[in-house]
Amino acid sequence: MSINTFEQNSLTWMPNRTVLKRPLYKALVSKMESDIAKGILLPGTRLPSQRELADFLDINFTTVTRAYKLSEQLGLTYGLIGKGTYIAQAANKTISISSLYKDSLFELGLNSSFEQCNSMLNTTIADVAAKSSIEKLLNYKNAVGTVFHRQVAANYLAKLGIKAKTENIAITSGGQNALTIILLGLFNPNDKIAVDRFTYANFIALAKMINIKLVPIDFDGEGMIAAGLEKACRNSNLRGIYLMTGCSNPTGIRMSEKRRKTLAGVIKKYGLIVIEDDYLGFIGMDNENKIVKLSSLLPKQSVYICSMSKPVAAGLRVGYLVFPDAYRQNLQQALCNINVKTSSLDAEIITQALLTGTAYKIMHKKLQLALKANAIFSAVFDIKEKEYKNTPAFIKWLPLKKNNLGAEAIESLLLANGIRVFHSDRFLVGPKINHEFLRISLSATQTIGLLKPALTKLKVVLGEQKLI
Repeated sequence: MSINTFEQNSLTWMPNRTVLKRPLYKALVSKMESDIAKGILLPGTRLPSQRELADFLDINFTTVTRAYKLSEQLGLTYGLIGKGTYIAQAANKTISISSLYKDSLFELGLNSSFEQCNSMLNTTIADVAAKSSIEKLLNYKNAVGTVFHRQVAANYLAKLGIKAKTENIAITSGGQNALTIILLGLFNPNDKIAVDRFTYANFIALAKMINIKLVPIDFDGEGMIAAGLEKACRNSNLRGIYLMTGCSNPTGIRMSEKRRKTLAGVIKKYGLIVIEDDYLGFIGMDNENKIVKLSSLLPKQSVYICSMSKPVAAGLRVGYLVFPDAYRQNLQQALCNINVKTSSLDAEIITQALLTGTAYKIMHKKLQLALKANAIFSAVFDIKEKEYKNTPAFIKWLPLKKNNLGAEAIESLLLANGIRVFHSDRFLVGPKINHEFLRISLSATQTIGLLKPALTKLKVVLGEQKLI
């Protein structure tokens, strides 16, 4: 069919056929990336159907099919069965979250960890530095951690409700590093992993980098909905599932034990690899009746991540990765290929802090600060806490009124007023929904004393814009 037939057509995207070089499907994706960057294709735009675009360009239908498939793998688009292909919300920006390092800023965005507690490690660091054998920590040996470091890790994990042998533990360079090791060690490009509709932004970015497709599943107050997961298993050929069961980032939802058991049944039925990210697992450490971990329900097909960034110190990049025998070789090989080895010096500081009890003092101090921060948040925004009243939270999920500003404009507006927070679109997988939120970090201000003025200013700015 002639291209000219479509000259007056109102297709949402009409790339110029004459500038496309072979292979055409890659050229189409490159053009799509360029038009997204220029603002020609905006997030949420419904692209022409594959047949329409093929006819418009006078090219083979399968060429457009390949282009749309590649664009989805790259995170530029998402498809809705029966509705079409759309430009992804995060296609035109980096959604990874990191610090801005501005002292003048009210930081409510970075999910930090009450860093005013870092000085509590000073004595431990000095003691480690003074050891006569410290040079042994500086070599290439013990890529996944020394036996001693892993033994201490096993004792700590037992306090969280995870029983693991030392040979089934690897020490990683933090939680994000553990996620990278898992995705590269156990998954392949184009594999599909189920996630909550709102999930950890840096996991979204990581999956996008290595061409792993994330499949969003709806959730309620108890966590991911099992029926939605089962439907996705039937329709999407899932290979794995990623969950933050103890406290979802960004929503703050804590998955109930009943929901964990229901999900475990679906996961076992379809043989999914479980990635359980328990970054705040220490919150329930002292509870006599601990909620069973999802990975404990499915020990032969689960990997469990316990980062020490939130409980002790984010700058010491240490995490514990627990895995079954079947995954050991692939994960250890991936760790060596990515890290060469994990820092034994950082691991030694964490290990000694656990042995001397300093780490536990830091954890309890942070829990006290979190409870105080929760009370400040509830008072400023006049929220009546019910279910999680006495449970420390590091983040809060603040609903916004319907508006026409958009995520980027709202974040920029707040940043111009000296406040950094993150809009829900950063954490969104799949199509945009009608409800918008802000994720508020309660642990990121330089001191707890700055939290109330930061939240008060946030409330004023949001109120002036009629967003709350």
